[in-house]
Amino acid sequence: MHSAFVFLPSKETGKGGFLLRKIPVIFIAMFFLAGCWDQNQLNDNRLVNGISFDKAEESDHILGTVRAINIRSAGGGKFEVKDEFYETENETVTQLAVDLQNKVSGNMDVGKAFVIVVGEELAKTKGITSLVEPILRSTRGYISSRIVISEGKGHEILSLKLEDSPIVFEVDNLLTGGTKGTSIPKETTFTAWNEISDKTNDIFLPYIKKDNQDKVMLAGSALFNGDKFTGDTLTTSQTSLLLILRNELENRAILSIRSDELSQPFTIVIDKAKTKMDVRKKNGKVTCTITADLQARIQSYYEDKPSEDLKNLNTLASKKLTKKAKELTDLLIKANSDALGIAKDLSTKYPDSWNAEAWKQDYQQVTINPKVNVMILGSNNLK
Repeated sequence: MHSAFVFLPSKETGKGGFLLRKIPVIFIAMFFLAGCWDQNQLNDNRLVNGISFDKAEESDHILGTVRAINIRSAGGGKFEVKDEFYETENETVTQLAVDLQNKVSGNMDVGKAFVIVVGEELAKTKGITSLVEPILRSTRGYISSRIVISEGKGHEILSLKLEDSPIVFEVDNLLTGGTKGTSIPKETTFTAWNEISDKTNDIFLPYIKKDNQDKVMLAGSALFNGDKFTGDTLTTSQTSLLLILRNELENRAILSIRSDELSQPFTIVIDKAKTKMDVRKKNGKVTCTITADLQARIQSYYEDKPSEDLKNLNTLASKKLTKKAKELTDLLIKANSDALGIAKDLSTKYPDSWNAEAWKQDYQQVTINPKVNVMILGSNNLK
């Protein structure tokens, strides 16, 4: 068995990267699992943990950026860990990979690139298929990478410096938490590429942005038409509702209900959800009826005069969430994004009249009727 001590000074190293005081546990575990504690092997590799793609400023080229971990021997069985930042411009992802490799000694290993960030402008103009396909077809590509769309430039996210750990791990932790809370879709490069290839379903990807304090935050999700970002986004609450309508509730979802009947919003936690979608075509007109039955509990509720009982709150929550669901589905139609997969049901149910080429025009005329039924099972102060 090999053993090693990691020496991590906190001093900034200047251009090209900075030394880390801490390494996330997942990063250390990665080496044990991969059997990478060979000193020569570590010295010959820069381990890419994050990639971003953007539209270059003054050309049709792609601006490619990577964050990579460089591990060097510090002598005496100790290692020096450095988080590095590289960027270059070229026409294709394959050419970018060659350019980036030429910037470093040793290998640029993309086998553990946890996150791929695509800038919104590139996602709108070029799409994402040509970006992820070379990675998926590569023998060294990581098919479980999380793919996200960023407000503005993706490299502005990757270029952020955190004191204790690489920015990529911060983004990855945000995505993990958002997925568990049903605030963002659970997509990887592999699942996104498969869904885009399907042609009967439009994807929606996590949408992140940088706030005024240079902190990364989940902003919701980005809607797609085919492999291109439509420019339309959903909030995290709208994304939760969309995932519920798709029968994709994870551990839970938290939704707030506002009403003129109450002095302030109350918040419910959705623990269970069962959704049925019925797509029908009559006289050339397509109607989609979606019914979602939710089991919930109250997380926060405060009234000066709490006269509402559970039955009344169930009615109120059902009414308000049905209204929100209708606003959501209207936005999907406006964005021409079939995130509910209506085409999949329609093509299966009516194969003889299905026309894939005409679908995007026909989709604009689809009527979507959502209905949300809420059953609050318990609270601290209501019966």
